[in-house]
Amino acid sequence: MAQDVAPAPRSLTTTPRLERAVEGLRRAHLLPPSATPGRVALTRPVVGYVALVAAVSLVVAALKVRYNGDWQTLGAGSFATFLLAVYAVRNLPGSTFIWSPSVFINLGLSVTLGPIGAAGAAVGEALGVASRTRNGWFRTIFNVSNDFLSNVTAWAAFAGVERILGNTGSVDVNNLGAGLAAVGAGLAAGVAQFVVNHLLTDIVIRISNPTADLARVVRNSLGVLPYSIGYGMAAFTFKVMKLHVGVVGFMAVLVPIILLQWYLLKFASEANAYDKERTANEMERERLRQKALEASEAERTKIAGDLHDGVVQNLAGLAFALSAEASQIKTQPGTLDGREDLLELLERSASETRGAMKDLRTLIIDLAPPTLRREGLEAALLEVLREIQRNGTNTKLDLPPNLRLRKDRAGLIFRVAHEVLRNVAAHAHAKNVTVELITEDGAAILSIVDDGKGFTKADVDRRRKEGHLGSSAIVDLAEEAGGTLTIDSEPGRGTLVVLTLPIE
Repeated sequence: MAQDVAPAPRSLTTTPRLERAVEGLRRAHLLPPSATPGRVALTRPVVGYVALVAAVSLVVAALKVRYNGDWQTLGAGSFATFLLAVYAVRNLPGSTFIWSPSVFINLGLSVTLGPIGAAGAAVGEALGVASRTRNGWFRTIFNVSNDFLSNVTAWAAFAGVERILGNTGSVDVNNLGAGLAAVGAGLAAGVAQFVVNHLLTDIVIRISNPTADLARVVRNSLGVLPYSIGYGMAAFTFKVMKLHVGVVGFMAVLVPIILLQWYLLKFASEANAYDKERTANEMERERLRQKALEASEAERTKIAGDLHDGVVQNLAGLAFALSAEASQIKTQPGTLDGREDLLELLERSASETRGAMKDLRTLIIDLAPPTLRREGLEAALLEVLREIQRNGTNTKLDLPPNLRLRKDRAGLIFRVAHEVLRNVAAHAHAKNVTVELITEDGAAILSIVDDGKGFTKADVDRRRKEGHLGSSAIVDLAEEAGGTLTIDSEPGRGTLVVLTLPIE
């Protein structure tokens, strides 16, 4: 039936006992979760339309519903409809699929017992959906009315086709013509039920939400038409079994349907459990990856601090001592007495020591840039771009105002940008380079474009063989953080590097 797309209620009052029962079913993995429909405003057009549908159903019920004394079939069929509506298969991971054969029982009760069967099935169906989804009294009133009118229309269509084809209602199972007539009557019933049910529902959707895509709503409705046709063609079996075997025969038709529903329900429960486990595993992997990144950042900072406070200071002292010794030799009176080679060695050693200090300070900045730590990403990138400007390259930096990033994300963005810009300065011979950072859809997107000489894949492979692994390293860094890094370059066309990184 189409009750899952009817307007949502304001609220639904449930008893504590019912709440405990429903929660118990969920804990036993017998009732997969079902989303509660969202709220809608009870506007005059919506209330008026639902009141009209309810009034028409009450008039039809008063005119047509008569108790025929068959309470066993009526009770068993209505209760089965209720249970199958409660245990409809819903909310499979990644799917809006809903499966319930209760519409088949609606048809079966309607063509077998007439209007009273239509009423019993409608009440069982609507109450089953209400107890499962907690969709409220207003929507339940509409669903009862809609289902009842759809079922009565199906019964009228079935009876009318039977009369036209001369079938008096006692189907002869050995008569092919009578059997085909019964199938035709069931087909008419299924189509009639589908048309009324979805027409009433599509109208209320349009009234409650004038901006709704009506064509899409109709397409979704037509998607279940084949099921209604199939159900209708088979609905006569309820009547045949009831005529020949009684209520036991009627219930016998339900057995394979109930078994199939039970199997699908277990499948849905296992699918939901697997999806929850997969989500939990993904969250755990993300947590471990985050801890690894934080540990890496902390270790880089520690190594940078150790280098600065230890090796760099030692080298500074050594360079000062070598320079001081060379200066002392130069200031001594008299000739160098053949110590020219020693003086040259001292001066060269002091110069090389200062060069090593400079290289180490550059490495320290790569490991844990102090400007990034003290002043943020923008200041750190500007510092790198100023180095490029000294080589005559025009630079541009475009960052969002009030940009806030986690320290590890800002650190990774800086390291990628630093490595790319260092390659631009060393190899690209670019006149212009632009660095742009934007945030959208939960991701930070860094773009670095230059108009330099570009390169080919063969150039990258050659540099990798020579031991230059900068590009490979930043690709690995991006992937470890759950992001992607793409490099697009051709000789004479410049280079575009794009880093896409989840913000959280």
